[in-house]
Amino acid sequence: MANVYFTVIRDLPLPADVVFGELIDWKGHANWVPLTRVQVLSGDGGQGTVFVATSGIGPLALPDRMRVDELDPEAMTVNITKVGPVLTGQVHLSVTSTSETTSRLEWVEDIRVPGVPQFLAKPVAAAARKGFQTSITRMATRLRAR
Repeated sequence: MANVYFTVIRDLPLPADVVFGELIDWKGHANWVPLTRVQVLSGDGGQGTVFVATSGIGPLALPDRMRVDELDPEAMTVNITKVGPVLTGQVHLSVTSTSETTSRLEWVEDIRVPGVPQFLAKPVAAAARKGFQTSITRMATRLRAR
């Protein structure tokens, strides 16, 4: 099992509250994360919410079950636990305002990936980082178009 850690930090031409609102719309992730659908299993979106983001096609789809452990709208931070059965670990999301019209998004994942040997952790992290960078770009493009 590989322990995979990566961080994506992006400066966005959008107000922080707009970015944070989009991040905590769990079902809305399906609009900007390629080949992903999201189902909220329980909760109202806040602390205690459990959801599954399934990415991929057919038998290659990976269900990623998560629980929102902390959500602080004032600090614009979220801590999520990946609860398996496939991926486990922690996710931290934070948005900070850099001006009235710009913000910085930090997305940190510290996860365990079964079936992947540890020597592949760095390439897996690099691929995941690239995927999240692409997704965040898609999110920003959608938000700017509104």
